Amino acid sequence: MARRCAGARARVRRVTDIAPRTLHVNDDLIAAVASRLDLREPNVEALRAIVYTTSQHYDVERRPPPYECVIDVATGVGKTYVLAAAIEYWAARGIRDFAVVAPGRTILEKTIANFTPGHPKSLVGEMDAKPLVVTAENFATVDHADDATPKVYVFTVQSLVKPTAKQGRRVHTFQETLGDEFYGYLKGLGDLVVFADEHHVYYGPAFSAAVRDLEPRVLIGLTATPDPKTPREEIVYAYPLAHAIADRLVKTPVIVGRHDERHDPRTKLADGLRLLDAKRVAVERYCALTGADPINPVMLVIATTIQEAEEVDSILRDPEFMDGRYADSVLTVHSKKSDEALAELDTVEDHNSRVRVIVSVGMLKEGWDVKNVYAICSLRPMLSELLQEQTLGRGLRLPFGAYTDVRLLDSLEVLAHEKYDQLLKRKGVLDQDFVDWRTRLVVHTDALGDQSVTVETTETPGDIAVGRGELGRPSIEELGQREADAKRETEGLAATLEARSGFPLIELPRLTMSEVKHSFSLNDVTDLDAFEKLGRQFALEPDDHLRREEIVATVERGEDGLVRTQLGTRRGEAIESQAEQIPLDAAKEQLVDAVLHADVVTLRVGEDVGAARIVNAFLRGLGADAERVLSGFLGTAAARLVRAVTAEHRRFLANPEYTKVVSIEPFAPARIARAETSDDRSGTWKRGVGYTGFAKSLYEQDWFDSGLEKQLAVILDDASEIEVWARLQRADLRIVWESDGRVYEPDFVAVESGGTHWIAESKADRDLPSRDVRGKEFAAKRWAQHVSAQTGADWRYLLVGETDVAEARGSWAALKQLAGAQ
Repeated sequence: MARRCAGARARVRRVTDIAPRTLHVNDDLIAAVASRLDLREPNVEALRAIVYTTSQHYDVERRPPPYECVIDVATGVGKTYVLAAAIEYWAARGIRDFAVVAPGRTILEKTIANFTPGHPKSLVGEMDAKPLVVTAENFATVDHADDATPKVYVFTVQSLVKPTAKQGRRVHTFQETLGDEFYGYLKGLGDLVVFADEHHVYYGPAFSAAVRDLEPRVLIGLTATPDPKTPREEIVYAYPLAHAIADRLVKTPVIVGRHDERHDPRTKLADGLRLLDAKRVAVERYCALTGADPINPVMLVIATTIQEAEEVDSILRDPEFMDGRYADSVLTVHSKKSDEALAELDTVEDHNSRVRVIVSVGMLKEGWDVKNVYAICSLRPMLSELLQEQTLGRGLRLPFGAYTDVRLLDSLEVLAHEKYDQLLKRKGVLDQDFVDWRTRLVVHTDALGDQSVTVETTETPGDIAVGRGELGRPSIEELGQREADAKRETEGLAATLEARSGFPLIELPRLTMSEVKHSFSLNDVTDLDAFEKLGRQFALEPDDHLRREEIVATVERGEDGLVRTQLGTRRGEAIESQAEQIPLDAAKEQLVDAVLHADVVTLRVGEDVGAARIVNAFLRGLGADAERVLSGFLGTAAARLVRAVTAEHRRFLANPEYTKVVSIEPFAPARIARAETSDDRSGTWKRGVGYTGFAKSLYEQDWFDSGLEKQLAVILDDASEIEVWARLQRADLRIVWESDGRVYEPDFVAVESGGTHWIAESKADRDLPSRDVRGKEFAAKRWAQHVSAQTGADWRYLLVGETDVAEARGSWAALKQLAGAQ
């Protein structure tokens, strides 16, 4: 089901209105911001929606300020990144004043941390715009006349509300340094952009007036649960929880019920802690085998009253409860608790934290963002309340940043109040809790070439599976079966998978890769087609023939009757030059030497290999006449090559620097065996399954992120040219591909019998043109060229798409040719 809504209001174009009305949006800047902040795709779409609809309001519809819109992004997807991205974009366009209005102290402090350099949760390190944070504590001392530095004013909505006779507020007090009250100063800023965090709380009259009376140029609401009063047309982008779960951007919820009727607090707490124990063991084994940073899994208990929270605290601290294992691991927070308890709450993500259970009375619904909540136990009787996004969202964030494909580590246990059979009867009702609307931006261009935007809204279904569900799909499961699954998965993690003995050795170079590039290497050049094209052009230009000019005389009779003789010249026939031919090998040597001594090249180990690769491409372009052409024009050819290399230097200067191979190590890391296996190489792919039956794989099991990867593995395994291959896992091979230090981890390494080593990657056809994929391809080719030059081994990179794999029909040689491998 799909429908369209107005999103940005319909544009009226009059015949007499001849001034162009086009969107003023910098798509290259959006892409750059997305790259710097490493935005997820939904966050990029949200940024585009903000920028495009704002331009629609001002540039196309030419409406007066303010422009107001709402971004509805599921909890755990990265709402704060959307805020930072919008600041980064507009700061680059010259906007200097931003305000973030928070509904309370928790979100206020979180926002300040997000924009404070050096804080563990800071986003400033990735931003070009280094904004200055202005708060109620420091606004009187900030240099507001400094127009060079963007400012982010962060306040609670309560501090902005107009004071009463009994209560004054600092932002409404006259400031001598400003010549105005601070609220009035903000109101007078002509380019102010306001972000209303947790937008759904601002519909009360006082709060609404406090925000909207600032008269900002743009007012952006950010929320995961829009208020029902929000006009549908104001929501210009929505990415619901169901979609986030399906896209594997958050943990998959597992709703756990019991067969019996026991639902007393002690039983529910014990059920949750047994599952938490399994999670803890799985985390420890996973981190030990993969080298991932350790985390501290915790359970969140939601009580209905302070009295109930204290009763739960007493149960957990009872030495008789679960042998007293959690007696010293409880943190209870509510309105009567001390500031020390709240301070400790900020440290629960530290893997050394003592806390394993957090008991709360609804204080942690918003603004408390941690990644290590692995179970939620609610003492409330209504499951529908528990499944509300603000509550469920406390446990949805991914602790390892992405799915591990270990179900126990990628899921959130939700201990339900109802019996298992009651949950099954309510499945249809629960399904509706995961149904929502996905709203996207659509850009239109009319016959006059003018652009406008609308938003398209599509229903996002949320189907809950019964029994052992798949990752990315919520499920209802019985406690006993869930515990059995957890035990099996934990035991599977205990089984290590060693490299097979007797297989050819894969030696993997470890290359020093710095985040900032200081010098240019000829092995950075991956586009040899440009040099071959230069050779073809050069072959057409030189003319190594001697031209003869003949003197000629013409006789003409003038009007006076006299005869006159005039001398002139004419071009005679060409006579081939007898200049001495320079042997091609000698000419090539001089060209390589010229390239090596270009000003932009730093002489180091392996540069001669890079220079020879470039010169060989140039000679291919010259063709059969290379020796003759170079004999007459060697100096000119050398100058052209140096100029082309200099152009490459300018183009790639911002890329990471690859300096030297520090070691060559046998590749045989231990793996975590998959609990579920299959020997069906050609059947339908299933995530998380360990596939067996590959003859040339370095391991007895391999698992894949897509069916396309499995197809590529089959081609490698069946190829007569391949001796051995391995599916690379996390941290096996990291290639720095951006100057900010971001790394690319390819899919496969394979070795041919002739000694050629391949790094291979498969991508869906639709993803091949993307900036990230092409950037990673370029980085991998550079990596291959650098290690080839320094080790003497032949390393190459192969990027293939769906069409390439289909048309290769199982042939490795055909696949390489289709993908254009050099």
